[in-house]
Amino acid sequence: MTKRPDNGTVKIAVAHSDTSGALVGTAITASGYGRAKFVFTFGTPAADASLLASSIGIWAAGISKSLGVETATTYAVIPTAYLAAGSSAGLSNQAAVLDIAIPADKGFLKVSGAFVTSGFPHNATVELYNPVTAPPTHANIAPVIVN
Repeated sequence: MTKRPDNGTVKIAVAHSDTSGALVGTAITASGYGRAKFVFTFGTPAADASLLASSIGIWAAGISKSLGVETATTYAVIPTAYLAAGSSAGLSNQAAVLDIAIPADKGFLKVSGAFVTSGFPHNATVELYNPVTAPPTHANIAPVIVN
């Protein structure tokens, strides 16, 4: 078993809600980390019904720098990072975990999906861990002056 480093961070990926329609994910800045663990929690549904219109997936975006501010560019789905569509009975009072490698060329992650029915409490957090350090480049190496 590998021990995870103590230096990580936890963020809200999906705020608590119980409405139907598009899942409202928050853009998560993942720069500097190698892995992300999304933890989805589901409450008791108002009624047993089809839960997901589609799978709940994790999407990634590259970073663009504009006026010194990092922003997300177009998001693209990570093909292997999703919870399959299912019924509320199967997910009632359950937690689901997606632990993924963060694509090296991406700096933002976001949850996307859609719920068919309302009255089904849900939320998600993400733990970013496994810090990544960039290899030295000419821009971040201090010059050595020899006399």
